[in-house]
Amino acid sequence: MLALKKTNFGLKTNLGVVALLTLSFLALQLLISQPTQAQELTEAELADGVYMLEGQGGNMMLVSTPTHTVLVDAQFARMAEAIAITLAHKASQPLSLLINTHFHGDHVGANRYLREALGAEILAHENVLVRLTANEEFPREGLPSETMTERKQIDLGAVNLSIQHYPTAHTDGDIVIWVDELNIVHVGDLFFVDRFPFVDLSAGGTVQGYIDAINAVLARANEQTQIIPGHGPLSTTADYVHLRDMIIATREQVREWHAAGADVDTMVATGLGEKWQDWTWNFINEERWIRTLHNDLLASQ
Repeated sequence: MLALKKTNFGLKTNLGVVALLTLSFLALQLLISQPTQAQELTEAELADGVYMLEGQGGNMMLVSTPTHTVLVDAQFARMAEAIAITLAHKASQPLSLLINTHFHGDHVGANRYLREALGAEILAHENVLVRLTANEEFPREGLPSETMTERKQIDLGAVNLSIQHYPTAHTDGDIVIWVDELNIVHVGDLFFVDRFPFVDLSAGGTVQGYIDAINAVLARANEQTQIIPGHGPLSTTADYVHLRDMIIATREQVREWHAAGADVDTMVATGLGEKWQDWTWNFINEERWIRTLHNDLLASQ
């Protein structure tokens, strides 16, 4: 593996570590033919060396170039072995960098393993480090080793990654990762496909910030853009517009109810109507979405 340049990742070259990681990578190749109890991942190649990985938890993106391997998000800890095996199959180099789109457990669960076993550096927004550090149950070894603020560029040789922070959206630490030359973007939990989204009001998220983030991504994207959502299948800009329009329409309904003097229990009892019933799911059902919209409205007044 080529050592990472400090100008790209802010990491120091250590030949001993590089040698160790190379040996670890070769050892991982041996796992391919071995029986495993790990959960399975499914993969879709979006472009040469770029994959969308689905399993349990948030979708991941693998970017493998002749000189570097980068993984976006890490699902749950129980997925660590499946992730390692997939890397051994698909990556041209040992994992050099893991990027967390935000702090939720289904996106950072395998952080510790990927850091300790594979030697990956971990990059996230500074608010992710703050929130994970505050969680006493989260392993210290899985904390981000590098943080960013508003934006960051990463040169992988064959392609460049552009990373942008969107404040007060799904949480206060959400980042979006573009593979610039390939028109591919991983938006993390700023996209739940055809589902009511989780806007984590307790972690700095807001409904308007969520809408703003969607609009910002759409402003850069085009009809050919491949969008990796946090949850759901590979998507297009039309799919993303569909989500945004649902949020705007249902928020307006809650605003109208509120202006008419209805309390939140009355809103829940009334419901959003048949048009939006298919958006409900086990984590964010209609009631929880209405309460999210109502609580967000009260907080914004």
